[in-house]
Amino acid sequence: MSLTRRAFLKLGGATLVPLSFSQYSTAAVVNVPVLMYHNISYQQSEEETVSPSLFAAQMEWLYGAGYRAIAFDEISSLDTESMKQAVVITFDDGYSSFMDYAFSIFTEYGFKSTINIVGKHTGGFISGDEPRLSWDECRFLIKSGIVELGCHTYDLHAWYGTLSRAGAITAVNKRLPQDLAMFQKVYTEELGRPANILAWPYGRYDDESIEIAKRAGFRFILSSNHRYFMKGVNHSDIPRFTINNNAPLPLFRKIIEGRL
Repeated sequence: MSLTRRAFLKLGGATLVPLSFSQYSTAAVVNVPVLMYHNISYQQSEEETVSPSLFAAQMEWLYGAGYRAIAFDEISSLDTESMKQAVVITFDDGYSSFMDYAFSIFTEYGFKSTINIVGKHTGGFISGDEPRLSWDECRFLIKSGIVELGCHTYDLHAWYGTLSRAGAITAVNKRLPQDLAMFQKVYTEELGRPANILAWPYGRYDDESIEIAKRAGFRFILSSNHRYFMKGVNHSDIPRFTINNNAPLPLFRKIIEGRL
């Protein structure tokens, strides 16, 4: 009988755990890495893209080392020991490549994830020829029980990218309440309930942005700041590490193990 690499990891993963967790024996604080992916593709159309082969290798390493990919609403209920084995995996922009390369791996490993979609472009395109998940695919993913759908604004994503830093946040905040209200309306019509996760496009926000997002019903608000998330810290400013082709396995392991 042949043994696939994933089957081997399932059999041998438990033996790898002590090696990966030894770093925590004297640590006073447990840092939880929150990962930010975008597109998974062999075509490097954007800097944030990661190749399918590298993505698979990263997930196989996580599984073999004994880590669990959890949902945001699980964080508060985990004890300190469980937090040491936890990672949160997010995807921004809602690329349909998630279905091609990530979902089957996550199903096999029992990994949970969050996909932050751009409401107006769900089922269409934002730019180029890379399709976004459709609402039917979103419904399928939610029914799987391992995927949560969050917000990446309704129709402000492309506009964020055209703004200069100076004065950008003030301009965005004027449009933000109406945009998030529209997202929640469409999301609820399509999926039966409002979203409680929001990821800022291009990482642009300020304290006023956060207050607007809270009033729109968002509980977990994600930034693009490269820091670790700690249990008990405000859920309104959750930092994330960008993962792309510039994160080979040695660097990826450092991020996960809290060594950055």
